[in-house]
Amino acid sequence: MMIDAHQHFWAYNPEEFDWIGEDERVLKRDYFPPALEAETGANGIDGTVVVQARQSIEETQWLLSLAQQFPLIKGIVGWVDLMSPNLEQQLLSWQNEQVLKGFRHVLQGEPDPNFMLQPRFVEGLKLLHQFDYAYDLLIFATQLPQARQLLDTLPQHRIVIDHIAKPDIASGEGFAQWKAHMQAIAEHQNVYCKISGMVTEANHKDWQEADFIPYMDVVFSAFGPERVMFGSDWPVCQLAATYTEVIQIVERYVTRLYPEFSQHVFGLNAERFYRL
Repeated sequence: MMIDAHQHFWAYNPEEFDWIGEDERVLKRDYFPPALEAETGANGIDGTVVVQARQSIEETQWLLSLAQQFPLIKGIVGWVDLMSPNLEQQLLSWQNEQVLKGFRHVLQGEPDPNFMLQPRFVEGLKLLHQFDYAYDLLIFATQLPQARQLLDTLPQHRIVIDHIAKPDIASGEGFAQWKAHMQAIAEHQNVYCKISGMVTEANHKDWQEADFIPYMDVVFSAFGPERVMFGSDWPVCQLAATYTEVIQIVERYVTRLYPEFSQHVFGLNAERFYRL
């Protein structure tokens, strides 16, 4: 299967999606599976991993209900309160939900960069591992030092870095620091990386495909093509590119440098990581 390992659905309302600003009006509407099916069908994508966009149990339940209706959804990355005293009971209640593959917290939105290092948060992550759930690490590049500390405490947990840790592609600032941190993180063999979200970290109106090559060079060299997976970040990618353009950026790169690993980057790695 060809897998898009990172996309979102939502029923838009301004209260729950206050992160969508006035310059992002294209996102201020509902995004449901039929709209994505038109994109995936045109690009040969057989299935997707849908990732939470709201931090609530209701979000996870809603995504589970969508998966029952739309076979395109092969896996769900939901949300759960990792610091809740009822975490174990909540995870037990989902044990029969085979499509639920992992969880995510919007760490990039936490004002305290050390939020992820709180003992209760780390213990919650360790409990996810006991239940055999994967974890998506959503951070800005500036949070990579804390991420490195966190990953040192989780040597066995299946963890994937979302959006190559969101470096500032538009300006190129901080590239050397981002590269050093990513290379160090990649030494953890349990950690994967999603080639996703790049176009929205670039100049939305004036990006060039060449802008992304130095970043893909670092990720593929550090993690190896066996631990890299493609994700569109649809519909957020539409701020800067079409679904097809996002796929083609990665497709052309892989075809040129890692042609024998195309099926891994566009499917097999996601299947293995998320156990689809």
